[in-house]
Amino acid sequence: MSSQWKISMNGKERTGMAIATTGKAEGGSRRVGLGARFASLLLSASLCLLVRPALADNLAQMLYDVYDNNPEIHASEAGLAIRQAETKKANAAFMPQVSAYASQSMVEERLKSGRTERTRTSQYGIKASQRLFNGFQGRNNLIKAKYEEKSGFYLLKNREREVLLEAVKAYMDVYAARRMIALRRDHVANLEKQHRATRARIRAGELTRTDLAKTEALLYRARAALEGAHADLGGASGRYEALVGYRPGELIYPQMPVRYLPADETEAVKKALRMHPDLRASRANDKAADYAVKSAQGAFLPTIDLNGDISENLASSAAQTNKSERSLSLRLSLPLFDGGARSAEVQKARAAHSQQVHQTNALRARIKANAREQFLRYQAAVASMRQASAEVKAASNLLRGIKMEEKAGQRSYLDILDAEVSLLDARELEIYSQADSVIAIYSYLAATGQLTVSGARKEYVSNDPQAAAAVARARQMAELKARPAKKAGPRLSDDPWNGLR
Repeated sequence: MSSQWKISMNGKERTGMAIATTGKAEGGSRRVGLGARFASLLLSASLCLLVRPALADNLAQMLYDVYDNNPEIHASEAGLAIRQAETKKANAAFMPQVSAYASQSMVEERLKSGRTERTRTSQYGIKASQRLFNGFQGRNNLIKAKYEEKSGFYLLKNREREVLLEAVKAYMDVYAARRMIALRRDHVANLEKQHRATRARIRAGELTRTDLAKTEALLYRARAALEGAHADLGGASGRYEALVGYRPGELIYPQMPVRYLPADETEAVKKALRMHPDLRASRANDKAADYAVKSAQGAFLPTIDLNGDISENLASSAAQTNKSERSLSLRLSLPLFDGGARSAEVQKARAAHSQQVHQTNALRARIKANAREQFLRYQAAVASMRQASAEVKAASNLLRGIKMEEKAGQRSYLDILDAEVSLLDARELEIYSQADSVIAIYSYLAATGQLTVSGARKEYVSNDPQAAAAVARARQMAELKARPAKKAGPRLSDDPWNGLR
């Protein structure tokens, strides 16, 4: 008796046969056959449990993985931590400075009588000082440090925006390259089939050597284009892995986040000026530079310090007495002349502030122009995608009609080859236009400062179980070194990107 099992492994069905012996053993028992059948069924069930369908990667999940795994974002986070430490350092200027000290000395004195006398002296104490006033330099330095920390936070967001946009481009490059490989592979197979049919029709006297030469030329070109598509996929996969931290699996065509699009380019510019992290960082630097000027001007004002000291002196000699000292002093200092150093610092701070203001104005103009440009480019990409779809439909109808006319003797075989090339070009244009439309809308979101994971991640994860699962998976991905590639599919993602703010 035999039982047949079938499993799906790597997209291919494999069939096996589990053979169970039904012959009688000694004593005429059928337990061996039943045991073998049970073992075969158990083996089949185990194999089915081990073979699991591959999960596809969607764009939202990939962006979360980039945020968790990308070293450039981690480096920017470390830069923000540096600025936070500078803020704590500036805040420490308002705290009293307390220090403890201790010393011990031994004096050896030889007397005229020849006797040697040793005296040990010990001293210990606590010293404290508090700056009461320094021309508001401490306050201005603290506010300056807070604005610099705020600038560092937006610089982190800006770097996050740039890396996420690069990841979107890598995602769509891999997706488009895989579709291009499938399209060109089918084209090569079709041309090889036509090449064999052309030779047969030449022998039958229906075609000429000219038709064969045209077919061979197109076949060589198609094979070279297929190799080029493989090279494009290799480069795109490398960029994907460098950004995300693992090799691309099965990629799903993402849904378009059109709800973040404005009504017109004027609204796009307003949103960019309000949300772009690079501009917000530059504005924070403006404030920091302004308070740097105020801090430099405070060096011309007096400084007031309060100092206190408590000490104990102990001596081992009877000639010296132990004593305790307590002191409290208030010190006022006013700088009169320093050769122009303070004036130079004020001049330097004012020039830095003016430079920063001009840089912010220039950045504002660039962001306005870029937001308007990316919005218009997205509209052009959508129009191009529609045109490509219409062109594919027209080229398909054209090829179908030419084939019918060729059978009727109204068209030549070369016309069919030309129509097939036109259809191939239209389908390639459609693939590229679909990828470009996704890149265009995310480029607009990046240009207006809306492309971020951390901005809405906490709320998104708490309200969406799929997002929480994606975050958990991202943490596991950091421990993986490699990941096998999976077959690409044309399905749409059922998990649209919701991580924008």
